[in-house]
Amino acid sequence: MKSISHTYNRLLRLFQFEQRFPTLLILPQVDRLILNNDPTLGEVVNLCESNSTLFAKLTKTQHGNEDLRQFAKDILLKKGMSYLQSICIRAMNQEIFVLPLGLIDGLTETVLKRRSIILARYLKLFHSELSVLPDDAYLCGLFYNFRLVCFELLAESEALGSDNFELEEEEVSCALGASFRNLGFNNKICTFIENAAKEIYSTEHPSFHAICRIGNQMITNSDQTGSTTFRNTSFIEPKLLEVTGLSLREIVDPMKEVVKDFKGGTNRQ
Repeated sequence: MKSISHTYNRLLRLFQFEQRFPTLLILPQVDRLILNNDPTLGEVVNLCESNSTLFAKLTKTQHGNEDLRQFAKDILLKKGMSYLQSICIRAMNQEIFVLPLGLIDGLTETVLKRRSIILARYLKLFHSELSVLPDDAYLCGLFYNFRLVCFELLAESEALGSDNFELEEEEVSCALGASFRNLGFNNKICTFIENAAKEIYSTEHPSFHAICRIGNQMITNSDQTGSTTFRNTSFIEPKLLEVTGLSLREIVDPMKEVVKDFKGGTNRQ
């Protein structure tokens, strides 16, 4: 087996130097400005000008600096930083759900994207119970299955010891969490991804992971059976349900609502 550091370095190179997912690199910078309660116009302008081609695409402006400066003013004075985060996430969702090898039976890029967005919206509903910021809960859910994308990218570049995700899940999870930390994502998201393959009581936030894993089980079962009623919940692991501290109904009913509301698009978080 190759070392975690080798896998991490290869994944980071895919992100940073090969620019596989350019909007993914911008998102942590946007999040840092959101955490700054009073970002300046200069900071927003610098962000937009740091990758003017990408921001021109995101904002549907011309490529000129004046257009980007005007957009930055609109963000700061009218629309707000959350709007900028929203368009970055929508654009990122069009980039990151790629499966170059198709190693996982029955999983297509369309299914993966749907599963990830539903899980993100589902986890966001529990943010207050979990004492997690809404946007952090959303991104943890969104990136939970992004590990499958990273697994295929790493397998394609021969950076893993096998083409079996279950055998490589822990290594891929650790490498992705470390890569995200290098890119500037906050520690809550990085640690969540690093812990994603651990035994539930070995994670830093067991109830958060339990809800995420149950949610992913429900969506996967729905993909396989075509059912969105979730009347049959025998596939839910009793141990995970116990860890959540919630009733089965409190776990299942929110998923019913998210699936019912999902229209296949990414126009909202």
